[in-house]
Amino acid sequence: MAMSKNPAVLLMNPIEEGQNYVVDVDPVISRHTGGKTKIGIFPPLGMTYVAAMLRKNGIPVGILDPIPQGYTFERALEHARNFDVIIITLAASNAQGAYRFFSHLKDKVRIFMGTHATALAGHILAKGYCDIIVRGEPEHTVLETVRNLEHLDGVLGVSYRNKGVVVHNANRPQNEDLDALPFPARDLVDNSKYHIVSFPGKPVAMVLTSRGCPFSCTFCATHLFYGRTRHVRSPENVVHEVEEIVARYGIRQIFFIDDTFTIGEKRVIALCRLLRERRLSIEWICLGRVDTVTAPMLREMKGAGCREIIYGIESASPEVLAATKKEITREQMEQAVRLTRDLGMRVSLFFMFGNPKDTLESIRETSRLARKLNPNFASFNIATPDPGTALFEAIKDRFAIDAFETFDRLNTGFSLCEVSPRQLRRELVKAYLLYYGRPTYCFNLLAYLVKDPLHAPQMIRLFYRQAMSVLS
Repeated sequence: MAMSKNPAVLLMNPIEEGQNYVVDVDPVISRHTGGKTKIGIFPPLGMTYVAAMLRKNGIPVGILDPIPQGYTFERALEHARNFDVIIITLAASNAQGAYRFFSHLKDKVRIFMGTHATALAGHILAKGYCDIIVRGEPEHTVLETVRNLEHLDGVLGVSYRNKGVVVHNANRPQNEDLDALPFPARDLVDNSKYHIVSFPGKPVAMVLTSRGCPFSCTFCATHLFYGRTRHVRSPENVVHEVEEIVARYGIRQIFFIDDTFTIGEKRVIALCRLLRERRLSIEWICLGRVDTVTAPMLREMKGAGCREIIYGIESASPEVLAATKKEITREQMEQAVRLTRDLGMRVSLFFMFGNPKDTLESIRETSRLARKLNPNFASFNIATPDPGTALFEAIKDRFAIDAFETFDRLNTGFSLCEVSPRQLRRELVKAYLLYYGRPTYCFNLLAYLVKDPLHAPQMIRLFYRQAMSVLS
């Protein structure tokens, strides 16, 4: 179809017919899509980055996050029909709804981006679920795609159908100059809709200070977006963005959402010292690895406003850690938790059941380890082979591709280890009950609520909602 030089573009998260809740999305994927996780509802950072790039280049753009914004399926469709190009950020957990949504918009240019779309580009296009797929890091690829909708052959990083044949153009090189990217277009979303358990009742902004992860965990698909070579922003550029968030949006709660914020002691310390110099009065949390933190780094983080660090522990078993290429030790776990807690920062830990090499005993030992480490928040999940991960590659021939879009981190119909799916679910529920049902934890939670009575109701609602999602 003929298209204007600057078609109107809508970036959106999916919505399913009859859906009035936010689909649970893995925290790794949510760094890009937004969505509900166990620790809150994330803003759609990836879409705001793409929107900023399009707007900077004169292309009309809007963002729709239907569920937080209170849209029904029909109202979202009505809104989407006002645009020429609709781009949906795809994750496995919301794929079926996205396919059905696009089935009503065949007269529009329908584009998917995101890790799930990148991993299954050929399959999704062959099924006719969309017209174009943007693979990997999206900003420049989306811009060139929108500018060249009728001549895609020279656009790096896209897959599309040409006369019924699926075409995969060459990959786009990673963006090495992150300081050159425009800051996310946060004005296009309602920032008051996004909260996390760490800052109850307060809006939160997500900030990426780096892209790419040098590690090779078998359960993670983030490399499809940013590769395994890590590129970093300058501390000055990051702080400039934080200053804009505080001054323009009035938000002082920040989630530094890098895959691993704590890589590079000198860089982290330089960033923290610059944050302190600017006297922004922010509080923030981040994702870390237990083998990358040091005492000097943690002290600087605490002084710059860090309130909490989230560590991925995954398992107590050395065999499971080796099988998943996590490459951390029990001693590193204990030391990182102790150093973080001794400085007065909260600790959240993520654990996983059902990876290759797991046994009933190793799963129960992981549950015991959680209670021993005693974080402020513990999350237990069932290993899920998302497309694009090494886990997926190992078992993809055992299932139809569409089956991977029904997998759930709290329930499972399959197992990657010797423990049955039903037993994995039992152990998951048991781990939650043993952890959060302890008198010690209940006392600590009560003390936390007493310290912040204004936000106690929100905290109680968050814990209740998470309990229902686990136990239902």
